[in-house]
Amino acid sequence: MTPPRPYPAYRPSGVPWLGNVPEHWEVRRLKDVGRLIAGSAFPLEWQGFPNKELPFFKVGDLDRALNGRDMMSSSDTISREDALALRASVLPASAIVYAKIGAALLLNRRRVLAVPACIDNNMTGYIPNSLRATYRWAHLALSQLDFARYVNPGAVPSLSEGVQSTLPIPLPPLPEQRAIVRYLDYMDRRIRRYVDAKRRLIALLEEERQAIVNHAVTRGLDPNVRLKPSGVEWLGDVPEHWEVRRLKHWVGINETVLPETTEPDLEFRYVDIGAVSTGVIVSEPVVTRFGGAPSRARRVVRTGDTIVSTVRTYLKATWFAEEVKDDMICSTGFAVLTPRKLVPPKFVSYLVQSNAFTDRITAVSAGTAYPAIAESRLGSFHVALPPLPEQRAIVEYLDKATSDIDAAIARARRQVELVEEYRARLIADVVTGTLDVREAAAALPEEVGYHGPVEEGSPMAEEGEG
Repeated sequence: MTPPRPYPAYRPSGVPWLGNVPEHWEVRRLKDVGRLIAGSAFPLEWQGFPNKELPFFKVGDLDRALNGRDMMSSSDTISREDALALRASVLPASAIVYAKIGAALLLNRRRVLAVPACIDNNMTGYIPNSLRATYRWAHLALSQLDFARYVNPGAVPSLSEGVQSTLPIPLPPLPEQRAIVRYLDYMDRRIRRYVDAKRRLIALLEEERQAIVNHAVTRGLDPNVRLKPSGVEWLGDVPEHWEVRRLKHWVGINETVLPETTEPDLEFRYVDIGAVSTGVIVSEPVVTRFGGAPSRARRVVRTGDTIVSTVRTYLKATWFAEEVKDDMICSTGFAVLTPRKLVPPKFVSYLVQSNAFTDRITAVSAGTAYPAIAESRLGSFHVALPPLPEQRAIVEYLDKATSDIDAAIARARRQVELVEEYRARLIADVVTGTLDVREAAAALPEEVGYHGPVEEGSPMAEEGEG
């Protein structure tokens, strides 16, 4: 396949962030390339849909994608009467949607509807004119727009209708749009196959690690140890010389928090729920100041503490603060466990990573969308601990037994990060005209095309592209 290369000639785009574009490309306003829909339902258009209700999307749904793609699906529905009352817009499948108010519009989330749907009046729908742009090209071009450059100043960021209509997007000829989309879909499928394989590997390694940890902290290291009933149904049998007591007997819970009187300029590293997996931090803490931090940024984490998620508990997010500075704060969605005397800090971490413990948290959590467990309920869990010398032996064993697995998981995660960074850079370079992929697209086999979750008969499907 011919490698991408720069175009033979460029010209100034007139848009500072876009810079130069290929000489034969246009740069047009969004309203000149398609139709912006926001703020009112269209009852006549509803007649084209067989159902009395349609899926309904709110701004928060932009966080979710379908099958790892940019397609949106929802289990919420809305009737025509309710849509009119809420001034919800009716959109066909494949329409592009994005936030027009609030923090979500700054996160570069531009989604595509998998099915006909309604959107609330905090979002805008966009339908490109088929004579000017394909759905997929419009979506790719919009994904490169940094809305932060155009938001109205104020406490709540927003994009006015006038600003939205004049947003600039690059516009190559239609045949070239299709060639670019064809090439990027081909590359995207190859990248997704690679990422999927790495994620399956990570899942298998994590499963192996969990099995090692779970056995060590529930049965110990002696295969011939005699067991006794723990007296706790979910805990089952434990080694007969281990002591069963409530978790709060062994650890302090949320002992130190930032008060509301904290100086607004206090700077710290903030750890949110999404940054933690089972046993590891998967993304770096965010440096912020108290005055601009989320209200949930309150719990102080110190060396030797373990944090465990008490909100969205199905994530089973736990992490051991083996060595941290005094500037780390975590979300109130975590409980911070501080070991008491005669309990090695890392043993607590391995204990709460065990399947028995995390499964118990999940089982007793309340709520559907954001299941949670109260601090007092967590502290009341019965756990079994061996004598101190045995705890230390278990920690030493697990450190050795899991080190190679942890290193393999870290390598695989880094490989995924690098290839996803490459994907984002490739899309940006191709969509803004830095790289010419026309020859590469022409050399692709004919069967390559869009295979995403688009319904038959949608405008995207009619284009025969991704």
